[in-house]
Amino acid sequence: MLLLVATLLVTLLLGRLTYILYRIHTQKLPPLPTSPTTVRLLSVAGSGGHTAELLQLLSSALSSDRVEYKPRHYIIADTDVMSRSKIEKFEEEGKTVNGNDVVVISAIPRAREVGQSYITSIFTTLYSQLVAIPCVIRARPDILLVNGPGTCIPVCVMVLFLRLVGVCGGRIVYVESICRVTSLSLSGLILLVFADHVLVQWPQLAERYSRCTYIGRLIS
Repeated sequence: MLLLVATLLVTLLLGRLTYILYRIHTQKLPPLPTSPTTVRLLSVAGSGGHTAELLQLLSSALSSDRVEYKPRHYIIADTDVMSRSKIEKFEEEGKTVNGNDVVVISAIPRAREVGQSYITSIFTTLYSQLVAIPCVIRARPDILLVNGPGTCIPVCVMVLFLRLVGVCGGRIVYVESICRVTSLSLSGLILLVFADHVLVQWPQLAERYSRCTYIGRLIS
């Protein structure tokens, strides 16, 4: 009996996953809402230019009068002191516009360090995945915004799982770094499979990868 229930549950989950992936691969960018909407937002910041691009994108998003992004959750690598400082400064400067919105910054281990072998990164990614679970459950995002750091992959997988079991809407929006001119990063290639939208800053990327949408440069 227990085996039958387990088999039925796995079948249902696989069926729902297939449906979600089908919708992801056949949908287009949604239109802007016609009335004010509140969206729970989770963002994953990388180091250096990744964080600068992410905050540039958020600056534009938060200026919209059609969508209120709150609460706003951020996930950073536990060794990334600079990104935490930039996010805190960004949110502090935005208080005059956004008021005292709830802002949460959480830290998780890096899934893969620069230059780390792919074999050992399997284990560090799994560990990062475990640490990310409570952060993602707390955020329950309607939208997950990521732009390339390896830290984002465990978070994206967790958000997809929560969407699979109906805990949150969890639409994943991936913005490729401006540094990627002719090919996607490893994160981008992985997220081509299950991100709802893959946005790029160079037209040749949109020509090369059918799922990519060209949005122009975020930082000139």
